[in-house]
Amino acid sequence: MSKKKTLIIEKAMHLFATKGFESTSIQEITDACGISKGSFYLSFKSKEELHISIFEYFFEKLSHRLNNLDQLKHNTPREKFLSLLMIQFEEIDSHADFILMQIREQTNPLNSNMIELLGKVQEQHHTLLHHMFIDVYGEKVQPYLTDLIVMTKGLLHGYIEVILLHRKQLDYQLMATFILDRLDDIVDGLLSKQPTPFLNKQMLNNHLLQPANLNSPKQSLLQYVNLCISETDDEDLLVTLEVIADELKREQPRIPVLKGMIANVETIDSMNELHSNVTNYLDTNK
Repeated sequence: MSKKKTLIIEKAMHLFATKGFESTSIQEITDACGISKGSFYLSFKSKEELHISIFEYFFEKLSHRLNNLDQLKHNTPREKFLSLLMIQFEEIDSHADFILMQIREQTNPLNSNMIELLGKVQEQHHTLLHHMFIDVYGEKVQPYLTDLIVMTKGLLHGYIEVILLHRKQLDYQLMATFILDRLDDIVDGLLSKQPTPFLNKQMLNNHLLQPANLNSPKQSLLQYVNLCISETDDEDLLVTLEVIADELKREQPRIPVLKGMIANVETIDSMNELHSNVTNYLDTNK
């Protein structure tokens, strides 16, 4: 990634975390970077593309640290497992304000590229946990690997919520040690009682646990309208698009308002896809 792209991403992350995604303009981003709008658009087609690039940047940093685990000095596989947990906690902490903005604004750009990226991250995480469990506990845990991966992810999710709320007050080494001790308890219980595994590896490989586009049709349409807004300079068209966006933010969008607004773009070639998407939404919400 070029230095300019990295600069834009880092400045935008700070602005989004501080002001929110919707409230931050491209002009504010370029001012913070000391570049022109033209220079920005040479790197990113839109604010939405920049938003997705921020996720890629975050995951690349995390992946780089995780892939370099073998280069760290570990006396035992258990110490390596502790490092895996601590790296995740540290990266979450360092980007906590941006993550909280995502949660607060429910800004979730799950297009096909984003889903593919999340799938790769999930696969990497599953693979790392798989190897860690074998290295730490031995081949005897093989039948329970899928269940152990799922339970570990559940534990991590809960503690990540705590990190987002308390952050600097926490000792991540102590947290990682506590979690790994609890995994010891789970493994000991499974090996001593030997229940029938609930999940199997094939279920994991069939993407049962892969990220799904959980957006509602309304939310997906709103994201597309916002993309159209970011890509047009036509003031009359902007008014129409912003009315549509405001309507879609309502708990119950008013169908007559959407019909009236979509009629305004019916003859605009560049808005054909938008017209089709809104029309389909209206047809399914009669």
